[in-house]
Amino acid sequence: MNDLDFLNDYNWREAFQFADGFSISDVSQVFGYSDGENDGENWIIYGRLKDDRFFCLSAGCDYTGWDCQASGNSFVDNFLDEVIRMGMGENERARFGLYI
Repeated sequence: MNDLDFLNDYNWREAFQFADGFSISDVSQVFGYSDGENDGENWIIYGRLKDDRFFCLSAGCDYTGWDCQASGNSFVDNFLDEVIRMGMGENERARFGLYI
């Protein structure tokens, strides 16, 4: 099994619809991810893209799923520390055990 196989999951494919400037197929390495829950915490992920930039993504949906009310955001930078500091909120960093 490939380390990135989890990205084939329906929820991750939907979450990546909110990626700005990259797609799920651009991901080369994942440093951390946390599954979300409908009407709960967002699906969050951060890692490296094939072009060596770093990214983070956060997306979620209401209890009816991704087709009704969904939202998300992403952040890309050449430096991982900038992605952690500027692209993630405090809750997201805490879910990954990251602090600034």
